[in-house]
Amino acid sequence: MEIYETPHNIEELFQEVEDSHGSMSYRIINYTDGMSMDNFQSMQHFIDHVGIHSDHVDEDSGTQVILIHPEYKKRLVIDAGGLGDFFSHGYECYWEEV
Repeated sequence: MEIYETPHNIEELFQEVEDSHGSMSYRIINYTDGMSMDNFQSMQHFIDHVGIHSDHVDEDSGTQVILIHPEYKKRLVIDAGGLGDFFSHGYECYWEEV
């Protein structure tokens, strides 16, 4: 069973970080071994799931992605990490001043 505690799109992602005073955590939880990924793969999975297009990606270092959006003056940083196993994944999102 997979539980996605993620935004539905990039607009929601930026708005939720804005609404939470510049920092937000997301998770994809899997109680089976169906999502065995390293942090590089889980970041790509998050990007694909949220529907982030390359025109929003300012920098991509694999486990960290920095996004831009024309309606926001700040860049949004996403760091991918594990949640203590290889099947559940966490994403820390926060503002970076431009």
